[in-house]
Amino acid sequence: MTTSAPLQVGRAGQGPDDGASSWSDAYARFLSGSLANAQKTLRLYQQTLECVAAGRLPSTIFQEYYPRFVQRHGAVYGERLSQVFAEFMGRFAELNKRNAASPADGDDEVPPPVFDARAPARWLEQYAEYAGKLNASALKAYRRQLDQVAEGTLSPEDAQQKAADDMSRGLEHYLRDAGQLYLQLMLELDGLRGGFEGEYLGGMLALADDPTKEEVTAVVLQAPLGGVAFQSFTIENTTDAPMPVRYLATEVRRMDGVGPAFAPKVTIAPEVLELAPGDGATIRLSLPLEADRFEVDVPCVGFLYVMDEGERRVDLQLRIVATAPVREQEE
Repeated sequence: MTTSAPLQVGRAGQGPDDGASSWSDAYARFLSGSLANAQKTLRLYQQTLECVAAGRLPSTIFQEYYPRFVQRHGAVYGERLSQVFAEFMGRFAELNKRNAASPADGDDEVPPPVFDARAPARWLEQYAEYAGKLNASALKAYRRQLDQVAEGTLSPEDAQQKAADDMSRGLEHYLRDAGQLYLQLMLELDGLRGGFEGEYLGGMLALADDPTKEEVTAVVLQAPLGGVAFQSFTIENTTDAPMPVRYLATEVRRMDGVGPAFAPKVTIAPEVLELAPGDGATIRLSLPLEADRFEVDVPCVGFLYVMDEGERRVDLQLRIVATAPVREQEE
């Protein structure tokens, strides 16, 4: 991807009369755009936190979703970032060209280098060469004035006044245009950041459970630390065909998201079950609350999926709590 500098100078022709208004307009656009991006990001962030607080998103969603987001959007972000800097470098080179001294008669005009985002180091080398050529052209212009003074065609006072006028007028325009370039760069970077922040937070919100759906059934497994927690529930085959039943237990982790997840040693009975149409059965769960995996009064959560061979599935949230061990009373 390359960007030609002469194509990126839309405000180059502004005169001194509209300089102040152009600067204030650019600054106002920067503040307005930055505020809008910040408000949007804050609103999405608050919605995400509300989903976490309501249990519609896990507390670890930020850590878990970020790697997937980077893998999916990282290359696009890098490409857009390179494009923004390419356009800025092109405008910056053109600005320096416009503020350089006019080439002497017979001298070729010095073109600014073309920024290639694929080889930024090469552009820096080319820009150093370009700056050297501009300086050489400026020296020729100054020498031409000195020759005119030496020949008597230009008085020293006129030469000094001309240099002062050029410097005063050129510096004012240069600072104005450079400031607008940097404001435009900051606005584009802020917009790029805000856009990807919105996609990041919006992607997490899209994973939130629909609050209009039926709530997940909770199964509480509670016992003293070191003991075994028991629980049971019933299921019924409401279809008109035999239904084989399968189970899938997910990993368990602390409800506050601290620490790694681990596989629970849950036992399910009966292990093999097939229900005839209209029949029901009681499912019994048992889970040892080992001291090296659970802590007293620190709730853990996981899921148990009860499924048939089709798409029907019942989600059971396992809420596991280890209580303080019961001390044996001395006789």
